[in-house]
Amino acid sequence: MPFTPVIAVITDEVSEDIGTALAFMADHDVGQVDIRSVDERNVILFDDAELAELSARLGDAGVTVGCYCSPLLKWPRSGAKIPEGANFHGFDPGVLTPEQAVPRAFEVANRLGAAQLRIFSYFTYDGFQPEHLDDDLDHLLDLAQTHDVTLVLENEHVCNVATLDEMTAVVARRAHPRLRGALDLANHRAARPPAPTADTLAAAAKLAGTVHIKDFTGDPRRFVALGEGMVDHGPLFDALREHGPIGPLAFAVETHQPKDGPAVTARSIAALRAMLT
Repeated sequence: MPFTPVIAVITDEVSEDIGTALAFMADHDVGQVDIRSVDERNVILFDDAELAELSARLGDAGVTVGCYCSPLLKWPRSGAKIPEGANFHGFDPGVLTPEQAVPRAFEVANRLGAAQLRIFSYFTYDGFQPEHLDDDLDHLLDLAQTHDVTLVLENEHVCNVATLDEMTAVVARRAHPRLRGALDLANHRAARPPAPTADTLAAAAKLAGTVHIKDFTGDPRRFVALGEGMVDHGPLFDALREHGPIGPLAFAVETHQPKDGPAVTARSIAALRAMLT
């Protein structure tokens, strides 16, 4: 196995209350988290004092932050509409303009000690091509260098980069050491129902910076604990073992079950640990 698996959890998947989330991490022996929203506010909207308090609480709990799951580029471009059901996870595009949000996201990552910053690819619009992101990535990668973080591009089913193939096309085209993929197999299956091919998985695995873990049932789609739905992560894990990066690789549990977050997340962690051993 070329990578060392690190099991992480996005805290608001357990609870928007950080104290509740940190107690859960302690109970389930999780020492790394990804941060997105706290108290139903994306932390990009926190002021410096609030970020300092959050960072102190995480440190006191003995928990490190692997990735700041920012909302960068999860907004419309070229007149595209916001898709129905798009979830901003506590971010209000009316409060921060893109010009304000981009530099602030890097400040947030640094203040939380996160080595990675998650980005998207704009809400889907007709005619998208990977080169449409060139100017944005030029700017983001300059900031990533300045702030010493690595960007991880997530394939998100409501965005232009929705599948693992599309993520690979963008990341491989840039071939930059500070740009990796946030691999989300469930998002791929939501955008393109057939399971990805072995070649698709191998290409994505070579560019993996982090892996998001969730599962869902068929029609109608309902998110469930890992291993209880239709998303077979086994072939992806096999591809990562053969082609993935050397060193620590986070597997971040993201259950999308706010009404039963702790229980579903606990079952997902148990299933993930079994799959990775």
